[in-house]
Amino acid sequence: MELIKVLSQLYALHQTKGIGVKSAKALVDAFGDLNSVFQGDNIPLGQQENPKSQALRVELNKSFSSIKCRTSAERELEFMSQKNVALLQWGTHNYPELLSECRDAPLGLMIRGSIPKSSFWISVVGTRGATPLGIDFCQSIIRDLAPLNPVIVSGLAKGIDYCAHQTALELGLPTVACLAHGLNQIYPKEHYLMAAAIENQGALLTEFWSQSEFHPSNFLQRNRLIAGLSHVTIVIESKSKGGSLITAQFANEYNREVFAMPGHPYQKTQEGCNELIKNHQAHMITQAADLVRIMGWAQPEAEPQIFVNLDQTQRAILNKVHLQPYIHKDELSRSLQLNPGTLQSALLNLEMAGLLLTQTGCCLLSNRGVRALDG
Repeated sequence: MELIKVLSQLYALHQTKGIGVKSAKALVDAFGDLNSVFQGDNIPLGQQENPKSQALRVELNKSFSSIKCRTSAERELEFMSQKNVALLQWGTHNYPELLSECRDAPLGLMIRGSIPKSSFWISVVGTRGATPLGIDFCQSIIRDLAPLNPVIVSGLAKGIDYCAHQTALELGLPTVACLAHGLNQIYPKEHYLMAAAIENQGALLTEFWSQSEFHPSNFLQRNRLIAGLSHVTIVIESKSKGGSLITAQFANEYNREVFAMPGHPYQKTQEGCNELIKNHQAHMITQAADLVRIMGWAQPEAEPQIFVNLDQTQRAILNKVHLQPYIHKDELSRSLQLNPGTLQSALLNLEMAGLLLTQTGCCLLSNRGVRALDG
């Protein structure tokens, strides 16, 4: 079918009052394909059409025949041609397989790049205000899952989303960014270069047209894409309310598995994750092996054991921080009887080696630091 006709039909569905995402998909399901919905003499497959459906289709065809519909479709087609944007239509072979199973899947998706081929799709979401511990955990989980060559899906936001995409790019893994706006812009603007890299190593995906107005509810629609695309959603740091929890809710509604990183009960950025685990809405994940075991996936090769040449002072610091997470540098200096200069030099070396994290003067071991102590 001509692309301009498909775009016009999608626009008409979107603009017709009384038709939402679920009802639009239900219409296409009932009539067999998008084009059949607009053929007035058709009836639903194997059933009689009810008066409400007939009335909706009358309005649909009015919208489809309007000058506004044709003009909007032509404008979008021109944008797509200029910006190398393709349309993924629900029910066709190139539409994301797992997303197509969702009852509220969009009938059309705009894409720059290409849908990666992989047996393992993993969505990673979390707070925009990620802590060093959350960033370290995100990097560690993706790195340990890398032997599976999974597609890493996220939302291109600041914090955990950015870290998930960046880690995937650095490891050469395919990654997909779901957007809450059309492909005529990138939000936040400072992620423009990352978006270009994602396009080359995966895809930018959205259900919004370049002409679509932005509404806060767009983020909810974006979040359902993130959940629907993947076998698994991992939540890494979330406050008691936030988009990550909505993504987890969508994933649960789609009967997909959800995992959450546990945290200290008094840490605000872990309240949401702890609640998910406590309410049995997510599995607790502390290492990649947890996900692999529960999903029944092939176990990726273990990361080689880390051997680090630590001097006596560095090992004493790591041991103390391991026993007392978030210990302040001043307390560390007193308890180990180290002068500030010696301590600062040792902490700097440990941070550069990726063994230690510091935040507002407090110290915490990275996953690598824990493994170094075990070795």
